[in-house]
Amino acid sequence: MTRAGEAPHYLVERIRDRVAEQAHELGIHVEVCGDVVYLRGGVVSEERRREVEEAARAAAGGCTIRNEVSVIPAAVPDGEERLT
Repeated sequence: MTRAGEAPHYLVERIRDRVAEQAHELGIHVEVCGDVVYLRGGVVSEERRREVEEAARAAAGGCTIRNEVSVIPAAVPDGEERLT
């Protein structure tokens, strides 16, 4: 049981749901070890990274959040894409 008083797999799903709804991110991996929640994955900006953490914190029921989400900026295309 976690500090939030529920089984870890329920907490993982609650956090995933909140991150998807509030931060609009679906590719974040959530892992619970004791009272620590680990967030992993990649987002396009530091703002998105903060939004993921805020959403997870709101759903974590007082557990410690370790935000290991990486910022992977979207690349600007080199030129026009040609379709044949």
